[in-house]
Amino acid sequence: MSAGARRYKKPRSPGRQWIEYAGVRALLAGLRALPLARASDLMARIVGGGVLVSSRLRRVGMENLKHAFPDRDETWWREVLRGSFRNLGRLAAEVAWFDDLRPGNVRERIGFLGAESERHWKNVVRGKRHIVATGHFGNWELFAQAQGLMGHPIHVVHRALKNARLDDLLTQLRARAGTDVIYKHAAAREILRLLRADEVVAIPIDQHAIGVQGTPIPFFGRPAATTTAPVRLSQLTQAPLSVAVLVRRGESVEHDILVRPGIDPPPPARSEAVLREVMMRVNLEFEEIVRQYPDQWLWMHRRWRRG
Repeated sequence: MSAGARRYKKPRSPGRQWIEYAGVRALLAGLRALPLARASDLMARIVGGGVLVSSRLRRVGMENLKHAFPDRDETWWREVLRGSFRNLGRLAAEVAWFDDLRPGNVRERIGFLGAESERHWKNVVRGKRHIVATGHFGNWELFAQAQGLMGHPIHVVHRALKNARLDDLLTQLRARAGTDVIYKHAAAREILRLLRADEVVAIPIDQHAIGVQGTPIPFFGRPAATTTAPVRLSQLTQAPLSVAVLVRRGESVEHDILVRPGIDPPPPARSEAVLREVMMRVNLEFEEIVRQYPDQWLWMHRRWRRG
């Protein structure tokens, strides 16, 4: 773990942390007892059917879809949201099976979405500094895991979970493949150090950026508080910036890495207008991917919240 101690505003109570942790460990153990494909289908049915889903999450997801795709109808919105929940269930099953992935078999489940994506990814991991703009799409945990198993461990910026026990568990799972966690509150200085050492750093761009950290940048035609940190870091270190995600093949447990062409660092002169312009391009590229695979993005997140 690169950057200092974890920090969060409202941690869970010790009792609740233990209960949640015990529940997650039991769920992972139960899923691990089943064949991966069966565990994946089971979780897709359970979560997709709303058994483990709150009414608030369903409401937020539907509101987001209606704003993002106003030309679609209620049936389509509900089907996409159901697909998003199904994907989340499959993600949980695949996390339970992380121990089964090794350098020798990872490519049986993970490939590239065409020769162009493979070529772009080789540019990302060629031994030079690079920033990967990514998000909560497909199996984002497997995306980070796969890079280490393919021989190119990356550093991931991470917002600490409110449950310290679960946060430790997630960090341990990531570390198994060499993925390094950088806690968000202490990220800037550590990312600068890593990029100057020619490392690859992945930064989620699809979360609501709090307060002064967020710049209103269009996402699906609506202003969304977005961090411009990836572009600023690219500018400071002259590291190229690429948008990349892991795309699930249908409803299988196989995936493909999708990488968009690299974006050159902006000129050194500090300009908020330039940072915003480049981040608009990054947001648009991520939006285009979500439009292509709408059921693989986490619509239940309050991406367009106010304040």
